[in-house]
Amino acid sequence: MNALNYCLRTELGGATPVAPGQPLLALLHLSDAHVMDSVSPARSEWMELLADDPRWKGPMHRPQEALSHWALAAHVEQLHSQPLAPWSEQVFDLALSTGDNIDNAQSNELQAFLQIMAGGRAALSAFGGVHEAGHELGTGAWPFWCPDADVPDLWKPLGYPVVPGYVARASAELYSKGLGFAWASLPGTHDVLRQGRVLSKPALEAIALGDRKALAGPPGFSPTASQAIYLDQPELFFSGVSRQISASPQRRAVDLREWMAAHMQHGALGYGQAQLRSGRADTVIDTEHVRIILLDTTQVADVGQDTIAAAQCDWLEARLAEVEQQPGRLALLASHHGLDCLAQALLAVAHRHTCMVAWLVGHSHSHRVSAHPHPSGRGGGFWEIGTASLIDWPSQTRSVEILRHTDGSVEIVCTLLDHQAPAGSLAALHLDLARRGADAQHMQGAEQDGNVRLLLQR
Repeated sequence: MNALNYCLRTELGGATPVAPGQPLLALLHLSDAHVMDSVSPARSEWMELLADDPRWKGPMHRPQEALSHWALAAHVEQLHSQPLAPWSEQVFDLALSTGDNIDNAQSNELQAFLQIMAGGRAALSAFGGVHEAGHELGTGAWPFWCPDADVPDLWKPLGYPVVPGYVARASAELYSKGLGFAWASLPGTHDVLRQGRVLSKPALEAIALGDRKALAGPPGFSPTASQAIYLDQPELFFSGVSRQISASPQRRAVDLREWMAAHMQHGALGYGQAQLRSGRADTVIDTEHVRIILLDTTQVADVGQDTIAAAQCDWLEARLAEVEQQPGRLALLASHHGLDCLAQALLAVAHRHTCMVAWLVGHSHSHRVSAHPHPSGRGGGFWEIGTASLIDWPSQTRSVEILRHTDGSVEIVCTLLDHQAPAGSLAALHLDLARRGADAQHMQGAEQDGNVRLLLQR
């Protein structure tokens, strides 16, 4: 048991435990790594030029984006060397990523993510991206962060650093030993949709596989029409000032079946022929005491609308009912989106089954822990546990440990974990850049969203 301070939360009942409790599950939760090909022609960093337009909600250019895979690799390295859950000191049973593992539904991004998680070599080039200043946009200050000391940009006056050799360092190959223990992953919108918005179509695919990188929007572009143009006229959306880059066939889009098949090939748990046939990522992972239910909330047919189908509610109901046929067994639900995005029918399903004690989510890029008491008012319910992103500050993972006490109550101990990348490393630079652009109050959450002990009287 570690010496960190924990916020004790009792909204769902339960007395303060006097003994450690029986460990039932030690899980490592990570989310929204957004492993990214930052040079992809299908990305639109140029929308950052509209940051001062009140009609636009940004950002589209984050200085740390080319380092997202280095941040993920640092966390994986830390977990490989120290695979113990901090409260119980049990070896993690599983690491689970709740989606947006990659940024632009690209094959090269997916392969980098999988090589880092399972072990292998990965590289994503930053050459030709917006970090390299040019004259395409005129002779004024470069509008994106440029780490070169002799290039005036709009970011270094705000405190962003000079980093010699940045592009070459970011583009270098990294080697990952992999987690070294079991892991699984859910799809998010960015895993299977271009920019998390649209299934790839021929016009957009031609742009992604091409050799021109847009640096500005088309003449007369209006932020209010951005999504419609991106969806329906990508050739117009990317028709502004551009530069030539090296084309790559590895920027092709992947669909959900390929995404799942690639996970199977790299040893991820949960997916098999049943999921490949159905084209849905709904699945279960059974451990000794807890069933982990993975619910695919990414409706690609509806262009990324965050919803839940009636058939999925029925499927979830059946999986939870199976758990309740085994007295004492618990269920943990995981999805990319949380309840704030989903139909209330799903909440009703969860409340009908007292075996469900927690729901892990990502998507919001913020730490959030919410109690969902049973509507009867007679106690019970479940905890919704949202973990912030790896790409943005604070770039943390979360240990989730489920314990049972002698009085039958359940305790869920959550601990936020940092990577221990040394100063001067690319992962440390990623964290520094992310911190500078962070909405700290939103992303970090409050005390009750961080290191917490969540009680549940059953």
